Amino acid sequence: MGKLVINSIYYKGEKYYYKNNKFHEGINLLVGDNENGKSTFTYLIVYGLGVNVDYFQAESNEPISVIVEDSNNYVELDITIEEEQFILKRNIGQNLISVLDKKENTYVTYSLGRKGYMYIKEEKSFSDWMMGKLGIDVIEITQNSSTHKINFEDLTRFVYYDQITDNRKIINEFGIKSSDFYKNSNIMKRSIFELLMSGYFEEYYMTYYEMKNLNTKLQKEKEINKSLEIVKHNILKQTAFAGNTNFEIELAELKREKKRFEEGRKGLQEEGRFGIEAGEILAELQKNIVALTHKIKNIEFNLDRAEENLIKSKRVGEDIKNDIEHIDKILFTSQYIDVVNEDKCPFCLESINLEEGHCICGSNKFLDFSRFIYSDKEYIEIMKSKIKSLETIKETINDYIEECNMLENKLSTAKSELENDIESVKKITNDLQYNSNASTIDEVTKKIIEITERESQLRLLIEKNKEVSISEKKINKLEKDINNSKERLNRLQEQKDNDLQKNIETFEEIYSGYLHSFYKNDEKSGEVRLDRNYMPVLGEYRHQSFNVPKRLFYYLTMLKMSLDEKIKINFPRILIIDTMKDEGIEINKLKNLFNYFEEFKEKDCQIIITCGYDEYVDSLEPYLIGWLSDEEKLLQNVTTSEKKIINQDD
Repeated sequence: MGKLVINSIYYKGEKYYYKNNKFHEGINLLVGDNENGKSTFTYLIVYGLGVNVDYFQAESNEPISVIVEDSNNYVELDITIEEEQFILKRNIGQNLISVLDKKENTYVTYSLGRKGYMYIKEEKSFSDWMMGKLGIDVIEITQNSSTHKINFEDLTRFVYYDQITDNRKIINEFGIKSSDFYKNSNIMKRSIFELLMSGYFEEYYMTYYEMKNLNTKLQKEKEINKSLEIVKHNILKQTAFAGNTNFEIELAELKREKKRFEEGRKGLQEEGRFGIEAGEILAELQKNIVALTHKIKNIEFNLDRAEENLIKSKRVGEDIKNDIEHIDKILFTSQYIDVVNEDKCPFCLESINLEEGHCICGSNKFLDFSRFIYSDKEYIEIMKSKIKSLETIKETINDYIEECNMLENKLSTAKSELENDIESVKKITNDLQYNSNASTIDEVTKKIIEITERESQLRLLIEKNKEVSISEKKINKLEKDINNSKERLNRLQEQKDNDLQKNIETFEEIYSGYLHSFYKNDEKSGEVRLDRNYMPVLGEYRHQSFNVPKRLFYYLTMLKMSLDEKIKINFPRILIIDTMKDEGIEINKLKNLFNYFEEFKEKDCQIIITCGYDEYVDSLEPYLIGWLSDEEKLLQNVTTSEKKIINQDD
């Protein structure tokens, strides 16, 4: 997991500026009274890291005037991620962040959102770049039918301890609108926590995205396959070829037939060959006429059978519809069921006195009429079965309609071919009377053209068949790969869940230890457990001031776990804490909280804190990076001479 460190911050505008390059690893403390700019200090840091700050917008309900009234203003952060150093520059009011790689001296601008020219140009957002550098894979969460990618901005909700969020909620809600369903949902909060606490499980996420890409490819290939089948079906519909025809054999036969006709036409054009060639053509035409006559009869027979089946299917469909309507009426009234259950005649409503062994009508042909009467539940099951049968019969009807249409097209084509062949025989016979072979040559030429057309159609069908076959092989392979990925992902998911559970247990142990330590001389704090949303369950009521240490120790627990080499979590080893003074917490307890930062002063991490004069003690002086007052506020006015100095620094 990568480590993020802030080295310096620089704000510049036409009217105001601020610069601080005293940041270091360990504890960094900025002290100031109310309205000196402590919160603005943290806002500028998180704004430079890609978090949107509503107070920097002129249309905000509570704009920070020195920011929104300034012009040509921007914030610049010098940061280190692991051993790489970068400068991030973000203009106020812009959703773009420019990144300068100090080692490579390259300059790239990224979009904060996943839309617009910059995102298309770089093929990644600022968050994608940031999380990539930190070694955190971009994961997706699904809510209902929508998908959302977890961004670096989402992770800062456990990095930035702000003043705006109610301490009872713990997880930062800074800058999140109440109408934002994604950000406010429990599934989003749980997902952020799990991503931070589960560690960088590279194989799991690689397998997850591999399976997702395979699914995308599979859907595309299925669409391609479907399109190819439609094209193939339309070609078959326009031709007389059957779906089960061996197109390769048929093509070879057509080539032989075409060659024979071409040789015949050549012979017709030579002198003294008229009688032989004309006879062969006539014989061929007569053969075709006989074949077409049989074909037409077969088609008519199949068409009659299909139409008869269609009529029967429609009749069955109507019967099922009537049954459904009848059951609907029974369920609506349920009158007869009640009558029979009460042993009354369904006609006169008088009590039924059945003679043993006789039917209800009095006949000695005994029939247990009660078996024809069902409960409401049974009628509903019967109706479900009927509805399913109706759906099936509708599909059958559509199949028969399609078959009838296909047979009618074939019948029309065959009759047209028969008429043409008969007409050709008449023309050739007439030519024989005048010793002319013109019609015969025309007929042979027409046959060659027809064969050429059918040859072209066959070649197209063979091509589409091959494409369909290739597509089906791709689909089978993709489905096999998806199943393999799914099995591997399930195994990795189990391992990932086990690791997460161990980390949660460690979190609870460290978190409980903090609370025990803090209240040892005041009140006993019980063991803390996390609920399904990973919020602490204390087991009893605590006063409001308890929410401050409860929230702070939650953040510190994550930071402490990230420093343990045995525990691999995705926390970036940085905390930004805006003033903790809140909810009536006593000053002595607030001062005591600062003692818990001591363990991090020489650790491989960074804590940036702001506080007021009341909670400041002299022992914190080594950590000071700034001191604000009414005379020395965060943002200073830029005079003409200072502008020159600032511009020279740029």
